[in-house]
Amino acid sequence: MERPWCMPDTNGLRIAVRIQPRAGADGICGVLAGRVKIRIAAAPVDEAANERLRWFIAGLFDVPRASVSLLQGGKSRDKLLAIAGVNRLPPALAGLPEHQG
Repeated sequence: MERPWCMPDTNGLRIAVRIQPRAGADGICGVLAGRVKIRIAAAPVDEAANERLRWFIAGLFDVPRASVSLLQGGKSRDKLLAIAGVNRLPPALAGLPEHQG
């Protein structure tokens, strides 16, 4: 199944996400407008939400946090992330539909 929110990269994968900061807990909500919607407990202050997102994604892919880079969207809810050293989605993302909501 083709997923518009996941693209192969020369060093790994790129994923398009939309975050909801200040959520009660970190978690995946589904797919919204061609992006993976992710709740992040941290507030969008002093890069806290971006760092928490990197930590969350690194945990999903079982890679060091340094392997997760924020390519676009530093001050936006819509972000593009690069995950180096991977070529497959983890089960939590592999089961998501192509489109939703």
